Amino acid sequence: MKLSTRLPATLGIVLLLASACGYHFTGEGAGPRPGIHKVSIPVFANNTSEPDLGSIFAGALRSEFLQKGDIQVVPQDQSDVVFRGRIRNIYTSEVAHKAFEETILSRLYVTLEIRCEDTRTGEILWQDPQFTYYQVYIQDPDPMVSYDNRRRAEEFLAKEMSSRIHDRFLSNF
Repeated sequence: MKLSTRLPATLGIVLLLASACGYHFTGEGAGPRPGIHKVSIPVFANNTSEPDLGSIFAGALRSEFLQKGDIQVVPQDQSDVVFRGRIRNIYTSEVAHKAFEETILSRLYVTLEIRCEDTRTGEILWQDPQFTYYQVYIQDPDPMVSYDNRRRAEEFLAKEMSSRIHDRFLSNF
């Protein structure tokens, strides 16, 4: 068989197998319900003793909506939907000690309760009651350095979790 006759047959088989394999891109759902153009994100409730955590997380989610997509961030009385968040828990666990030093690698966990409600009906359109994520940071012997490291870890978590919330909401997960 000549190459010119085998090539179309081979391409046809490859296309048939690729189209029937069941693989598809995830995160590409239908998106939010039609008619959602404006979102409100008030400061999250904070059930922890960590100061300003509610505003850090709400601010990060606002930034996600401002930077990505066409949905506007507006005051609640002008919004189609509102994201309500509550920081349920924050805790650390030690990951490792550095030999001959007093520094400790710790994992900082944050658990959010997050939901999106239709402002007209109160219907919950999307929610995750136990969204947990973590970031590793260094606990330093110097309390100011340790505080700064932990704060950077909190800010990282706020940004990362907000990105995931935004993308999951828009993908209808």
